[in-house]
This record gives sequence, structure tokens and C-alpha cells, in this order.
Amino acid sequence: MSRNSISKNIKVSDIQVFPLFIPFKRPHRISLGLAEGREILVAKVTTTSGIVGVGEAVAHPAFSGETLESLRGAIDYLKECVVGRDPLNINQINNLMDKRLYGNYGAKAAIEMALLDIKGKYFQVPVYDLLGGKMQEKLPLSRSVSQSNIEKDIEEANKFVKEGYRIIKIKVGVLNIKQDIQRVKAVREEVGPEISLRVDANQGWSVPAALKFIEKTKEYNLEFIEQPLPKWNIDGLAYLRNKSVIPIMADEAATTEHDVLEIIRRKAADFISIKVIKCGGIMKARKILSLAESAGIQCYLGSQAETSIGTLASLHLALSTEKFTYGGEIYGPVFFAENIVKEPPRIENGFIYPYDKPGLGVELDEDKVRDLLIKG
Repeated sequence: MSRNSISKNIKVSDIQVFPLFIPFKRPHRISLGLAEGREILVAKVTTTSGIVGVGEAVAHPAFSGETLESLRGAIDYLKECVVGRDPLNINQINNLMDKRLYGNYGAKAAIEMALLDIKGKYFQVPVYDLLGGKMQEKLPLSRSVSQSNIEKDIEEANKFVKEGYRIIKIKVGVLNIKQDIQRVKAVREEVGPEISLRVDANQGWSVPAALKFIEKTKEYNLEFIEQPLPKWNIDGLAYLRNKSVIPIMADEAATTEHDVLEIIRRKAADFISIKVIKCGGIMKARKILSLAESAGIQCYLGSQAETSIGTLASLHLALSTEKFTYGGEIYGPVFFAENIVKEPPRIENGFIYPYDKPGLGVELDEDKVRDLLIKG
């Protein structure tokens, strides 16, 4: 089949959106605030051939600046870049969306996910095959301890270790530095030296506070400190990295490929956290991955607490490369109290596994989507 005949045979006919609120199994507390669940916008892209693709975006205003309403508005505004066009030419649609609307990365990621889902179904291959093929069979998962209470932290960390997880990340920056140091000490002593332990401050510290934390926790063998400073403070991040014996990761400071170029230029991080929704989709995530690799910076697969849709999009990216050697935290399907797909991805003994089905490999549970729909 020629490329021209493909273009004539399939076009995008519509985009529908479904605003949902999905509760967590327990509250999630970070320096940016307390969350009982997530507002999620599911995008459903239909085509003239009957193939349907799904994607999602997470409304996390303190992190991305995107609300549920702004996501809906952005997707509506971007419809003219998508409807009536060839869904298999994702590069063209991404280019049109970037020309029409600055930023709004979550909305663009949701559309791109759905297009990749369609393309995989059209060619009857998983998305990781569209990305060049599978390089690994599974991804090790990190689980986050985020209750800001030593007793609860220890209880939760022990639970994760018993379930087979070998990577634990402590959310810090809510309490004072002394209390966070005590939490790290307690969790390390409880789980032992074989468990990989990391911390994430979500922009919660100043340079002096971060330096104090580093000095007092260097004996606990932390693998990295994630986003210790406000995202705008690249000078501070570079200074901290130069002084720290613990590797520094950039997350909120590393949204676009241009952000990452600046971090590379200023030698401001040892790690980059890549999040598919944060950066605008899998294609842009691959650009960031290549930049980081060229500069000798390690990459980590982050999460904004996505459903199975975004989780599998991230997993397809991860499995198409060998560069996510430090794992990821795409554990949304076991953190949410409800699942909106008929078959969530398999998470077992600290690993997440893909489906070998066409596209993303998910089928929406339409009844569950209706139950969780935000009315009005």
C-alpha cells in the first residue's frame, strides 16, 4: 500500500474528551500540596476507518500549570490541526499543533498518544515497534513514600519491599530539613543497604537547606536528590551539583528539550526525569532522551500519576531503549482506587510489563469512565 493511498483511506473524524476525577487509595503529600486523587482528561480520537485511539493528560496545576478546563480548551483549539488529517502522519500533526499553540504540553501529549494508538492498531503492532522495537521486556518500578510521618513511612516502605520492589523514593520538602533527615535515616535502617533509596523535594528547598540535607544524609547512600530547588533556579542547581556528593536530578526544571539543553550547558544535573505528558508526548521525550544521552546524563522515567493509558504510553517509550537503567515510577494503575481500562498493565514483584497488543494495548472501560465523569 502506498503512502498516498493510506492518506486517502483514513482520516481523523473527531476528538472527544472525558474529564474524570479518580481517587487515590491514600492521600499523596508533596511540597506542592496534598492530593486525594487526580483530575484526568481522557482524549478519544475517532477515524473514518473505524479505528479509535485513546490518550490522556493529567491536570496538575502546581506542577504543569494545566487545569482540567485549560486542557479541554487546548484540545478544542487544536482540533483543526487534527480533524480531517491523516492520523498516521504524527510528525505533521505535532508540527501543526506546535505552530498553532505554545506550550500546553499535556493536551498535545494526549492527542499524540491517541494517534500512536491508532497507528499501532492500523499496522497491527505495539507502539514500541513503531518506536523501533523492544529493547527490554520489563521496567523496574520505584514506589514513593509520601506521608511525611516516620512510622507511616517505615510501614509503607516495608510493604513495598515485601511486594518485591527494590527502589523506594521518599517525598521530602513538606517537613523541615531535620525531620526529613530523620525520615531518610529511619527508612534506610529499616529497608537495609540493598534497596535503592532516592528522595524528591519537588522544588521545596533553598540552596542552604539542600546543602544541609546533603551533608547529613551522605552516609545513607542515596542514589539521587530530585529537583531540590525551584525550577527557575538553574544557577542554584548547578552550584548544588558542584558541591554535592549525592547526584542531582532535574524534573520540573527539565520540561522541554530547550530546558535540557540549558541544563547540559550549565552542568546543572546528573539525571533528567522524563515524563511523557510533561514534555508533550513520546516524540519530544525521545528528543530529550537523545540530548541527555549525548551529554552523558542519566535518564529516569517519571510520572504525574497517570492512569493505565499514560502508564502504557510511558512504558512503550521505556522499553524501546536501554537508557532507563534506573527504572521509573509509572505505578498509577496500582495507586488509583479505580481503573478506567478493562485490563490494567501487569505489575508484579517490582516490575511493570507491557502488552503485546496493537497500539498502546488498552481498551477503555466505558462504564467506569461514565461513573468517574465530572459532570457539568
